[in-house]
Amino acid sequence: MTAASHAYRRARVEVAGGRSTVGVWEPSAPPPGPVPTVCAIHGITSNHLFLAGLAAALPGVRVIAPDLRGRAGSRHLGAPYGMRAHAEDVLAAVRAFAEPGEVTLVGHSLGGFVAMTLAGLAAEDPAAAEHRFRGLVLIDGGLPRPPRPVRAADADNLLAAVGPEARLSMAFDGADAYLDFFRAHPAFAGGVGPVAGESFRYDLVADGDGGFRASTSVEAMRADSDDVYGAPDFGLGVERVMADPARRRDVHLIVAEGDLVAARPGLYTAGILDGYRRRWPGVRITEVADTNHYDILLSGHGIHACADAVLATLGDDRG
Repeated sequence: MTAASHAYRRARVEVAGGRSTVGVWEPSAPPPGPVPTVCAIHGITSNHLFLAGLAAALPGVRVIAPDLRGRAGSRHLGAPYGMRAHAEDVLAAVRAFAEPGEVTLVGHSLGGFVAMTLAGLAAEDPAAAEHRFRGLVLIDGGLPRPPRPVRAADADNLLAAVGPEARLSMAFDGADAYLDFFRAHPAFAGGVGPVAGESFRYDLVADGDGGFRASTSVEAMRADSDDVYGAPDFGLGVERVMADPARRRDVHLIVAEGDLVAARPGLYTAGILDGYRRRWPGVRITEVADTNHYDILLSGHGIHACADAVLATLGDDRG
């Protein structure tokens, strides 16, 4: 996963209960002075390699991307799960691999909620956080939204077959079978490209019975799903960040047109977005056409929109 723009390495960092795996992309041609740094956080059943396309689109920028506990290289880390536990793990990665100074937080899906939680904790006690986080780029996640009723067609034809929890309970013969699962997924109708393919291969682990399974712990996924809206630390993060007009202007929400099964509308409907604009004037919102919850980080125009938001947050720090 090394692009011409970056040198990639995989490292470990001490966290509560063990060691977390972190992907680090160092720029091949860093600018003079401190290297601008982004900490990117993946979704609920994903891993850091799903963010490799975004990293490649940020020349001159260091990208730090941990595997959340209970997933991929951090799968051996057990409870506690939830937004605060993940935020503390992410902070450990930032402390280990970022130079002193400001770091931009980027979160996809569940990672957006973790990023918002960490930004709120940093606002509570910036000295304890050691780094001041500048800007939040939230990709199809990270701001509260009311649960949307499951449509009958989705439940009957799609969600039972391709929903995250169903996949976590399945056994596969190997990488080809696992990739075939995603090729049949409606969100990957355009194909499974190199970034997604590498991320999925990395996700696959031996099950001890001669087969393979997804690395994400079902316990972790359920705990995190329950914690997204019930977590007091996430709610405080939203309150602290969005109540400050200056900090609110540094929040950039990027939303996909389609949802987890490529159905429209996406997770953030027009009504929800209009409500944000009324409640939080100045928040930046970009709607990316012809993308779904997953390929917003895989398609060229999706990555371009996400990278533009990150670079705008970094501003002149790129040198």
